[in-house]
Amino acid sequence: MTSDQPTTDNAFSLADSFRRPRTWVSFGLAVMMIYFIFKSLDISVAETIAEMRMANPLYLILALLIFYLTFPLRAIRWRLLLEQSAITTRSDRSTWASMPALMEYIYLSWFVNCVVPAKLGDVYRGYLLKHNGKTSFSSTIGTIFAERLLDMLGLFTFLTISAFALFGTHLPPETQWLFYVGAGLVAVIIVLLLSLRWLGPSLERFIPLRLKARYARFSASALTSFKPAMLPRLIGLTLLIWLLEGCRLYFVIVSMNLSLPLPLVVFVSLASSLLTVVPFTPAGLGLVEGAVTAVLVTVVNLSRPVGLAVTLLDRLINFWSIIVFGLVLYLVSKRR
Repeated sequence: MTSDQPTTDNAFSLADSFRRPRTWVSFGLAVMMIYFIFKSLDISVAETIAEMRMANPLYLILALLIFYLTFPLRAIRWRLLLEQSAITTRSDRSTWASMPALMEYIYLSWFVNCVVPAKLGDVYRGYLLKHNGKTSFSSTIGTIFAERLLDMLGLFTFLTISAFALFGTHLPPETQWLFYVGAGLVAVIIVLLLSLRWLGPSLERFIPLRLKARYARFSASALTSFKPAMLPRLIGLTLLIWLLEGCRLYFVIVSMNLSLPLPLVVFVSLASSLLTVVPFTPAGLGLVEGAVTAVLVTVVNLSRPVGLAVTLLDRLINFWSIIVFGLVLYLVSKRR
């Protein structure tokens, strides 16, 4: 196994990333979006808070536990991708590639994605594995790219199935743009993967000499992550992860004493997850709140305070809890 030479370029500083102007610009955009939600939908803050207070805490705790159950599943899936790329072996698992370690890398990367824009958490995860395991940064990023492809394909597949079950072939205008975003993201990732597979030698001619070795490791890792024998397990884990994401929102909705069709719950939860991929703000902050609330109000016909209350309670679980717990983990972690 070849590893990149340690350089300062491979170091990652969360403090430096947080101080960059684009981070503050992204938070500014998020604040503007959230303000726009209240302004355009004419939602009362007091009414929204009152609705949130009526939620059953037991169901919210259950939703939180279901959400955090996805992290060991994500760690198992990532370990499969790493092993197919010859980055880890079973003997490594007691140290830097153990299940707790992989879960920690993933959770810290999610924390970074929640506080800085541009999905820098994925880069940070690659740095963590290189820093702790002395692996190739380029190869690790290749497995994360493969993981993102699996996630987008699974998410978009479930989103399409749930939308067809709800609306048939006639999507409401308010939801059509979600499919354009999802289809666009899937298309970009697939084109990149196919380019690595079929145009690799041609593309390599345009890559600077000092980057060719890194490109070769990234390309080989991304392509070998999809060995046919392992695909059923990878697909199964991905589908289970997205099913649990739907269950999380289901119990948030139940906590509000609401009853919605399961396909609708899955559709809304996946729409929320899809928008976190958009890199303009940290984890889609502002965009998710606005779009999901709009769908709940205009498509599901919930009242405006109730629709926003559901959205904010769900974001307490899949966004703010990561910031709170992630900050604690970041401060005490010996692997960062």
